[in-house]
Amino acid sequence: MPPTPSRKHNWAKIYISDTGSGIPEDIRHKIFDLFFTTKEPGKGTGQGLAISHSVIVEKHKGTISLESHEGKGTTFIISLPLVSEPKQNE
Repeated sequence: MPPTPSRKHNWAKIYISDTGSGIPEDIRHKIFDLFFTTKEPGKGTGQGLAISHSVIVEKHKGTISLESHEGKGTTFIISLPLVSEPKQNE
């Protein structure tokens, strides 16, 4: 069972896990690339993880990482700051 969401040093951590086939080591570096998909044509657009990365990292200044074990599943770890950075000109 994955860890429950937690708060540490003004960061919230969210764990999302599955028990699927895992992500092969040789493609992990590409999974956040726009239009990258392992699905057959017409079954996936390759936008989901790219959009997630953009929202989490660029918009909210957080991080997204993963732990994956082939044949056992994957856990994505999302870390979001609990305190926002001041906007410029404020």
